Amino acid sequence: MPAFVWRGGALRRGVTVAIGVGLLFGVQAWLDSGMVIGFAVAFVLVGTGGGIWTARRMSKYWPGAKQLTGAQRVAVATAVRNGEGIGDEALAPAVLDYRRGLHAAAEKGRPLRRVIVIVLAIALGTTLWDAVYGSLGNAAASVIYLIIIVLELCWWPKREETLLANADRAAAMAETA
Repeated sequence: MPAFVWRGGALRRGVTVAIGVGLLFGVQAWLDSGMVIGFAVAFVLVGTGGGIWTARRMSKYWPGAKQLTGAQRVAVATAVRNGEGIGDEALAPAVLDYRRGLHAAAEKGRPLRRVIVIVLAIALGTTLWDAVYGSLGNAAASVIYLIIIVLELCWWPKREETLLANADRAAAMAETA
């Protein structure tokens, strides 16, 4: 999650994520079905589920966040994600805690990478089917979904590696502060 998502408490984080996820999948549903009701249903159901799940996961992996203000959480998340010093010695323990959370979340997600390859194969088949037999909206929704999965497979592992290295660098600076 981008650092700004940490500004609010668990409810605000959930709502922020829900809106983003809901819009993404709502637009896909609208393109696929051609009906605004498809957008509304996907926005509410997928957005709500994604928001609740993500907010709970964020709280689980960084439980110490609730002791910080929104500005402090954003400062810690920004410093850790960018591999920078925190500048405030009082926040050094939060830097270490956030780093532990990032590493734990990455470790837990690694076994799911294999599932993404299967999902990619299915998405590729669906995209080809929709391109031949579906409407333009079906094909567009499938292509968007396919792009998301390809980004997950090709871009995210390198980005995750960079985030974890930055977290380690920020933690090392916090430990010496």
